Amino acid sequence: MRGSLGVVVIAGAVLVAPGRGSAQTSFVTHADTLAGHGDSIAVLQALDRAIRINQYNAAAWHQRGLVAWRMAGAEKRTGFMKRMANDSLLAIADSSLNMAVSYAPDDPRYLIDLAQFELTSNSSMVRARSHGLFEHALDMAQKQHDNAAMAAAADGLGMEQWRRYETQANRNVYSTIIKSFKDRSFLADPRSIGYYVSTMDLRAAAQEWSGQREYLKAFEYFTQAVQSDAANATARRHVFMALAERKRWVELQHEARRRVVAAPHDAWSWAMVGLSSHRLGDDRAAAPAFDSAFVYFTPAEREQYDRLARIFTPRDAREDDRLPAEQRSLATRLYWLMADPLWLTPDNEHRIEYLSRVLYAELCFGVPEFGIDGADTDRGEIYVRYGPPPVIISFPPDQLRQQTQRIRELWWYSADEAFLFELLPGYGVATLDPYDVGVLHRLRDTVPVVWHTVGGEDAVDSIGLRMALFRGPPDSSDVFIAAQLPMAELTRGIDLATGSLEMNFEAYDWSASRVFQRTSREVIDFARQAASEIRTWRTRVPNGTYMYRVEALEPDAMRGARAASRLDIGSARGFGMSDVLIADRVTPKSGSEATRWSDFSIMPNMGRVQRGHSIALLWETYALGAQGASNQYRVAIRLRRTSGPTGLGAVMAKIVGGVKSAVGISSRGRDEVSLSYPRETPAQPVDVDYLTLDLGTAPPGRYTLSVEVTDLVNHVRTERQSAITIVE
Repeated sequence: MRGSLGVVVIAGAVLVAPGRGSAQTSFVTHADTLAGHGDSIAVLQALDRAIRINQYNAAAWHQRGLVAWRMAGAEKRTGFMKRMANDSLLAIADSSLNMAVSYAPDDPRYLIDLAQFELTSNSSMVRARSHGLFEHALDMAQKQHDNAAMAAAADGLGMEQWRRYETQANRNVYSTIIKSFKDRSFLADPRSIGYYVSTMDLRAAAQEWSGQREYLKAFEYFTQAVQSDAANATARRHVFMALAERKRWVELQHEARRRVVAAPHDAWSWAMVGLSSHRLGDDRAAAPAFDSAFVYFTPAEREQYDRLARIFTPRDAREDDRLPAEQRSLATRLYWLMADPLWLTPDNEHRIEYLSRVLYAELCFGVPEFGIDGADTDRGEIYVRYGPPPVIISFPPDQLRQQTQRIRELWWYSADEAFLFELLPGYGVATLDPYDVGVLHRLRDTVPVVWHTVGGEDAVDSIGLRMALFRGPPDSSDVFIAAQLPMAELTRGIDLATGSLEMNFEAYDWSASRVFQRTSREVIDFARQAASEIRTWRTRVPNGTYMYRVEALEPDAMRGARAASRLDIGSARGFGMSDVLIADRVTPKSGSEATRWSDFSIMPNMGRVQRGHSIALLWETYALGAQGASNQYRVAIRLRRTSGPTGLGAVMAKIVGGVKSAVGISSRGRDEVSLSYPRETPAQPVDVDYLTLDLGTAPPGRYTLSVEVTDLVNHVRTERQSAITIVE
């Protein structure tokens, strides 16, 4: 079938006398013009007329083959290697490209195009013919001093060696022969995995490794191609691929940087500067390199490489796809804002890792002759979601026992997570084992992406937070926030006498725009550093809903800590109260009358109270009803134990400071105590209250502390609750 239509054309052409060169040239020129307008059918018709005039017109045959090739969709595949191409057009392309070579056997470009067309076949016998074509093309190109053809031919020979390398790579010292195509018992063999992992460093240092000869030969061809024609983007990507696959990051960085100097608009060279810099731990160089790459990528490439659906659950991916373009862009900005491990650092480490994974997958797992993009393959999906596998082991088939010759490649992440692929030798196509397809589908629904393989997530600790909101002007509120910084973890292992600590309190709205930022930097003495320390911020925030973080960073060790949450600021009006601020001590600032919460000095408490110690409470009440010239209200404080050991004694509470009229009031109970006292103050829009509460020897455990204010004039009440823990 692949030659039948070509034979019909040739038979018709034999009846036409050769000659009339100007006429045949005009037909080819007309075909070029039509091709420029995208009219492929008209192009084929024009080329047919040129061939009928002169059946020996190699250029017309060649162009006819290329047009039919493009129209056939020879590279299209679905499932595992199931071709979707138009067979009739494939036959025209096949016969036409072969006729071009037969009439111009020494034209390297015709030889190269025919070889590349043969590689789109599923047949190993057809694909094998490309080797001789590439070799002949390289020989002719060298004799004709055609540098572009030399590069294309050498690159084709390099990819042939690369496919051979893929079948040999990652063999281990102790392996196993798979007795059955569906046999997975070797995954449970601790010798197979454990021995491989324990000897990884030894193998990495060895002078020889599996597939070394094929790898080096492929790299030699790729290098020859780039030296012949520096503008050959495909060959250069293959050089990058070879360096990245063996983790030759320093060489990759050098080669990519050298290229961007010569060709500043080369997107893939910029991308490789980013990838290599990131893998070498230099994100400050990686981030701007990736930015430059995305400036020079085409819009289609940017869409391909920066598609968040790759790391979403399938359900979230479908919802994201349904969003209008503007909303999807906003969702992307918000995702990366929240995925950033630390806003304090200049770079988004997780986004850089994501781009590194996608571009590596695109570089190393793609099969262009089958129209397969690397990031869209099974290996690409797992690599992008879960990162580089710590161990890759290739298991050869038992040729005496198995009908199939597929290699099995294991990606081992942990004792609980491993993925097995089937690799067809010589084709570059790897698919997940059917069992692992189900594993992946279940895993991506619950754990769609993992960043810990980066190493950055482990360096981010957590921060304890306590926050209190107080009313401000109608368009904003005042925020007091206390953060407990894990100083021991931030400064662990630093061999310095002193260092710096950077802190940040920052919020963004839901358009990913910064609302406020409060940063500070201080010098710390490592020798006298407490295990944890508390820092506080006071700021006014406009009404709205925000996402905020409190972060700390020790820049010498690049260790950070963070806390993140949602902040809702509403335009509250009328009777109500603020949050209750819990502290170790609250005292009015000297020299001023305490009319608002901000007039107090506060030593915050993080909700953990040492047994036998007291706590201080501070809050405000708003819009109390006035009778005459005074506000009249009642305060009720309840402390209720919610969990903890039983039989450790009664709960006791006594007011020992603050409101003078309430000092001395006490109560005792088994699991709950209540204190209540009246208040009368001059009529004003805001009443501020504070007191010190002695909890005596209340048993350890978790408690709920509630403060209730009842307006005795308007007979309304409001309440706030807080959780505290009493510890020994």
